[in-house]
Amino acid sequence: MKNTPIKKHTIHSLAILFLFCVMTVCAQVPDDSPQAREAAMTRLKKVTIYAPCNDASVMTRPFGTTCNSREFAAPPVLSAPKIQWEINPGWWSVWTPFVTEKYVLTGSCNNDTNAGLSIIDKKTGKIVWNISNICQTGNRRGSMGTIQFFELPAEEVLMVYPREDGGPIDYYVISLKTGRITRSLKMIKPLAPIRSYGNVFTAVTQSAKNGYSVLSGLNSDLNQVLWENTAFRLAMPDKLDPHYKPTFSAGASEDGILFLSARSKEQTDPPTRHLHAIDLASGKTLWRHTDQPATERSGTKEYKSDDGIPMITDHKVIIKVQGLDGPTGPGSRPYGEGLRAFDKNTGKILWTAKLPSKQYFINRAGAGTVVVAEVQAGKEKEIHGYSTKDGKLVWRRKIPVNAGLLCSSGGAFYVGERIVDENNQWKDTKLQGFDGETGTLLWTTGLPERLFQYAANTPWNIESPAGGLPVWTIDRDGSIYGVTLKGAYKLK
Repeated sequence: MKNTPIKKHTIHSLAILFLFCVMTVCAQVPDDSPQAREAAMTRLKKVTIYAPCNDASVMTRPFGTTCNSREFAAPPVLSAPKIQWEINPGWWSVWTPFVTEKYVLTGSCNNDTNAGLSIIDKKTGKIVWNISNICQTGNRRGSMGTIQFFELPAEEVLMVYPREDGGPIDYYVISLKTGRITRSLKMIKPLAPIRSYGNVFTAVTQSAKNGYSVLSGLNSDLNQVLWENTAFRLAMPDKLDPHYKPTFSAGASEDGILFLSARSKEQTDPPTRHLHAIDLASGKTLWRHTDQPATERSGTKEYKSDDGIPMITDHKVIIKVQGLDGPTGPGSRPYGEGLRAFDKNTGKILWTAKLPSKQYFINRAGAGTVVVAEVQAGKEKEIHGYSTKDGKLVWRRKIPVNAGLLCSSGGAFYVGERIVDENNQWKDTKLQGFDGETGTLLWTTGLPERLFQYAANTPWNIESPAGGLPVWTIDRDGSIYGVTLKGAYKLK
């Protein structure tokens, strides 16, 4: 066979392409053809039971699992969801839904009828039980309130409900067998914010007298301290400092290890939060991430990257890092953002995936063996898919500026987009499903804005400081349960 010489312009084009890939990060643009979609659907249809995290929870957590990766233990949603039922009991501002094996728990005290906690049958949408007397306690009637639900053993649910009159927080235990409050717990650390990681609750307090913050492990009755870890600094005194962050981040846990970021007493000044791995049985610190890049220099001060909120994807701990391109001056955004993965048992850095300059992460979620990241690229938005094996960028695609990454299940992930009219008023929401492995578009649908409140997209954003809980959740069979300002619904 005669060899055909490569022309000079071809070599030049290849050189330009190589340079472009080096400078802008080459990755496959997802194939949305019918063939690619069918191949992705065929693979995803095999996922009938999905466990993205070693989490023993039976009830559905607001962010999916204890791994805090916005990934639900549910099959993928493979077609546009449709309304199965919707109720409007006259509520105004409804509590985040909590889903058990048979019921959805939600409600409101901000209404005249049907006030209180409603326990709703998941199949029919009918209210099975209602607990109204909680609204008459602590001046709650007519108020929105902030509610938290936690799973307890023996088909019980813990409802944490602060009072509006400055009285003590109530810790109601609700029986799912009788639909009644069976008892109230007496919290051993009053006013301390709590989180649940299986059979262990954690509480955060400060000891100004001793000069440290305390992370405590509590039993499920909240009346016994199992352990205390006092290795943390007090809260920063000046919350007006632009570098201020809460002492502790939200946490993620798997296999009996809690991962959170916090300021350690061992750090030199000025301190930023380091990722800690803490044994949930003993409270001992197993390892700590101390290799933070410098993000800013100001005189003699050098600020380091804050490890932020961790999540666990494909059994690896993932955080965001900044300053990979070196520190900036005061008031400038750090250069060089990336994702960093750790071995959860040893703390060894497995990989760091760096964005091109002048791009930064808005949000991220797990999707099987891929970390899906929402990225700001100049005036545009993109979604990137990073392999959890080595951090390589495997695909990237553009999305509209009004769109946002939400969550995932069964290896598929979901994006919501706020659709506005000619007066820039929000009229409905476009919801789309994508394959996590390839980034291929699976389906698109439009839904009324009342169902997928885009303002409530913020809690899905792991990078957002606003906090709060999502207004909808994905159950273990792939059904979606959510609340509107006036009621509750099921999609399937």
